[in-house]
Amino acid sequence: MIIKKIYLAPFVDMCNREIISYSISRRPSAEKVINALNEAIESTNDCKYRCTFHSEQGWTYQMKAYSYTLKEKKLPKYVSKNKLT
Repeated sequence: MIIKKIYLAPFVDMCNREIISYSISRRPSAEKVINALNEAIESTNDCKYRCTFHSEQGWTYQMKAYSYTLKEKKLPKYVSKNKLT
């Protein structure tokens, strides 16, 4: 039996739990996550309330490119606390 993995990077609207953007790939990909982030930002441009992008502590969300994209758009970044502490 061959087990194959896929990597999903969803961006979810936490008010209505709607997926507003996502990327799927066979390997972890910084480019795919940034593309999905940009799509999420575009889809929330007309939001009259402040948007907040909350993420886990995974490597993709700690990348400089991810942080830079949020900073460039003047969006706050929140990261989940470590569950082990």
